[in-house]
Amino acid sequence: MTSIDEKVFGWLNELAGRSEVFDGFIRFVIGDYLIPFLATLTVAWMWFAGRGREETRRFQHAAFHGLVAVGVCQLAVAVINIATGRPRPFEQLPDVTVLFYEPINSSFPAHPVATVVALGVVLWTVRRDLGRLVLALGLTLGMGRIIAGLWFPTDVLGGIVIGVLSARVGGMVSARLARAESFVRRKAAGMGLG
Repeated sequence: MTSIDEKVFGWLNELAGRSEVFDGFIRFVIGDYLIPFLATLTVAWMWFAGRGREETRRFQHAAFHGLVAVGVCQLAVAVINIATGRPRPFEQLPDVTVLFYEPINSSFPAHPVATVVALGVVLWTVRRDLGRLVLALGLTLGMGRIIAGLWFPTDVLGGIVIGVLSARVGGMVSARLARAESFVRRKAAGMGLG
């Protein structure tokens, strides 16, 4: 009996190997660095992008939130990888067309998707246009890697959920740190230090 996950994977993976142009595009999009780098660069840009004191402060808090969210995401993915150790589609299904090198780590969750989604959610909180763009890149990466035979659809869904939750936890942590910073600044000012 074939699961829905395997059926959807099969439908998408059938797109691979039909056109050199399409396969080349998929290989370009799913590279290990392109989309995660663009997402990270966008969040890093936030540190310098503010116009005026208040917007700069808000954007810098968002950039810090993104850093914390990525840290939470990496920890969550590492723990889940150890706990699940899910084989990749090309390891357990026959006739999978693989368009990329064959990774040796766990398929679940989709690690780069989790990271990019976490950054996209953080961006969404301060610049919806950039958030939408980075979230779309994360979905593109996920779909591309399914087509390329590297992930099941539930791997991508798991990555999305972990990314959203990591952004949420990262937001709670960075908000506490912002309150602590504010407290220290007030105390220092009260003592004539700031």
